[in-house]
Amino acid sequence: MDKKIYAERILSLQKRMRVDGIKAYVIPATDPHLSESYCDHFGCLRKYFCSFSGQDGTLLVTQDESFLYTDGRYWVAAEIELNNTPTKLVRDGKPGVPSLPEFVKRNELYPLGMDTSLFSIDSLREFYLDERHKIVDIDYSFLVEKRPTLPKEKIFKVKDSLLSKTLDERVEELLEKTKEEGAESLFLSALDEIGYVLGYRGKDIPYTPVFYSYLMISKDGSLDLFLDLDKLPEDFDRERIHVHPYEEVFSFLQKRAEKILIDPKKTNSKVYSTIKNKVLKTSPCYLVKAVKGPVEIKNTKYVHELDGIAVLKLMKFLDDNLKDRDIDELEVCDFLKATRLLNPLCYDLSFATIAAVDSNGPMMHYEPTEKNHAPFTKDSLTLLVDSGGQYYGGTTDITRTFLGRFDKEVQHDFTLTLKSQIALSRVVFMRGCSGHAIDLSAREVMWREGLDYKCGTGHGVAYMGPVHEGPIGFRYYTTKQRDDNGVLVPGHVITIEPGVYKTGKYGIRLENELLVVPAYESEDGSFLRFETITYCPYDRKGIDVTMLDESELIWLNDYLKTVEEKLAPHLANDPELLSFLKKQCEPFTR
Repeated sequence: MDKKIYAERILSLQKRMRVDGIKAYVIPATDPHLSESYCDHFGCLRKYFCSFSGQDGTLLVTQDESFLYTDGRYWVAAEIELNNTPTKLVRDGKPGVPSLPEFVKRNELYPLGMDTSLFSIDSLREFYLDERHKIVDIDYSFLVEKRPTLPKEKIFKVKDSLLSKTLDERVEELLEKTKEEGAESLFLSALDEIGYVLGYRGKDIPYTPVFYSYLMISKDGSLDLFLDLDKLPEDFDRERIHVHPYEEVFSFLQKRAEKILIDPKKTNSKVYSTIKNKVLKTSPCYLVKAVKGPVEIKNTKYVHELDGIAVLKLMKFLDDNLKDRDIDELEVCDFLKATRLLNPLCYDLSFATIAAVDSNGPMMHYEPTEKNHAPFTKDSLTLLVDSGGQYYGGTTDITRTFLGRFDKEVQHDFTLTLKSQIALSRVVFMRGCSGHAIDLSAREVMWREGLDYKCGTGHGVAYMGPVHEGPIGFRYYTTKQRDDNGVLVPGHVITIEPGVYKTGKYGIRLENELLVVPAYESEDGSFLRFETITYCPYDRKGIDVTMLDESELIWLNDYLKTVEEKLAPHLANDPELLSFLKKQCEPFTR
């Protein structure tokens, strides 16, 4: 699209704002359920006025200017995509840069317009000064030409054999925790929480198996679900789960007088203002669903074996072909998607595959397109591939970086990234620690050389759900965009994905998923550790053994032994791939 169109659209919006007496208008990247990912129906407004294609990022339009606020994961890509448009990039989270609410308040950009259904009450309050500085609930999405319709695909049930708890057990546990917080009923807006409770998944958001809905769990255990009724399958249990049209949620809530627990960070302000008797607490479902039960853990490990084979096949594909021809970034994406979906247990990807050659690598969430993509050749430096799948039995997220020609600087940075991953993977920590408390183990390896990656070291991963799941993560700082400072407990699944990103040159990232497990007990307390549950070799060309100390070398060889043990049984009928696996898993020696 010609970028001039964005200037015309911004001007038309600013003209409308002047007519309505709005000094500034805020367009977040989310939906009324405050989801990190969202369907095009809700995402189209920001993308209509702004050329930035990334999932994250909030647009601020004043009567004279426009700004995109986004975090360090997107700075490189946003700077490129916003070039020659009226929107300026604001590096949100950079020291000394005021946040969007701070900017609005400092410049007294009131009356401030926004669609309040896209903001939690907590985030709305960040913009509030006093009654004289008005926040106007206004929605300019009607300006979008041909706004996409809401998704209509049917929801589907997760087999009971894939879940540790029954529906009644899940409801009973959540009601017990709700009552402990001084409430009687629990109202859920977060889509992944609703899917967890009901044991259903949907296809409303790309790569994230959720469906647009609200759920009330009443004090007597009854369930009221609000959604597009056309999405219900024929065998849906309408006796146990009372269903209502999606838009009736407000009239339903207005009639309820009991104490209702809602999560102020996960409930939009319109729903918040409708509920009369509110108990504001973190959703107990949010905390419970992040701890995987024995069935979820068993299945998650198994699908990681299947997923490891898919990435192993990509490794062999690159090894077989790179010496004779170039391999396009899009070809890598297509190969991985087709390979994963060949397995009947894989029903989707868990996010759009990132396949980034050389200078595309530092754009952490780069996605090749038909218009913009690059070839990986034997003379390229790196190919960073971050991918994952949605399986009947778990959600995966893995990154491996592959080398083209040998380059000493690249090998050094690759090995440094591996050392960072190893350092955190083998940490033993006391029960009660958060990922923020131990993030330094990975980060310090980079900091000693004056390097830093502008993102967290890792994030929680859901079970047949969003690839990003709170309340856990690895980060040395807190950020309003991420609720990831929760205490780590056995059953949590979390990624470790350090990297080296050199703008204009290359990006390197290595990512594994880990399970939090007990380590041991002592007189001083209870200790935990991590079990790596991603099973895939690294590109051996990237590893400089002389940079590894003895304990790191032992960890690496033990990991490769585990990878071979996990994947080899699946390859009994593929001797060529089995031979390739054994070669990639040979122990390193000095």
